[in-house]
Amino acid sequence: MTEQRLAAILAPGLRWVDANTRQADRPAPPEALEGRELCILDLEMSGPDPQVHEILDIGAVRVSLEEGLPEEASFGTKVRPKHIGTANQASLRIVGYSPKAWRDAVSLEDAVAELVEFGAGAVLAGWGIRLDLAFLFEALERTGYEWPFADVVLDVQPVAQAVLKDGTVDSWNLGHVADRLGIGRLGEHGALADAYAAYDVLAKLVELASSASEGERKAARS
Repeated sequence: MTEQRLAAILAPGLRWVDANTRQADRPAPPEALEGRELCILDLEMSGPDPQVHEILDIGAVRVSLEEGLPEEASFGTKVRPKHIGTANQASLRIVGYSPKAWRDAVSLEDAVAELVEFGAGAVLAGWGIRLDLAFLFEALERTGYEWPFADVVLDVQPVAQAVLKDGTVDSWNLGHVADRLGIGRLGEHGALADAYAAYDVLAKLVELASSASEGERKAARS
């Protein structure tokens, strides 16, 4: 598969990043991926509001933008909360937070520094990435970092919606799509496990789209 064909498959999920407004809403062209790698990111938080709640877990998988989307490296760390009293209790249960489970967690400052080093220059990607981006923008501001990643991001969910036929899935939840595609899960609501799930789903979507295109080309020649 050519780099151009791969970029065309991913195009439905590409968005320009505006670091000034902290938004990533404008569609970006496939050419924005040229010469880049992906950093597939998942964050687990203590609630839904980036002004009130905190990042508790970070997971990321760095991937080459070439045939097969080969994995380059992975990164994961739990983040020590500063004001757990503001947490949404339902969110804590989902994440599995407890002082014991988080005894080796690092500070937000150290976690962000590691993530910046790991993903600098890469295209951030994720499943329904909007909320993760909102928390990431807030974390970067609090720790004094400018936006260190590529100026384009990839939301995997619209890619799935473009590739999968109507009726293939009943819900566009990551776990549901992964299950329907026959992808085993490493764990529920762990950041690195969910980053790997998004990675595996994306690789399968690329495989399906590539096979469909090859079938169409053969049919056109016959």
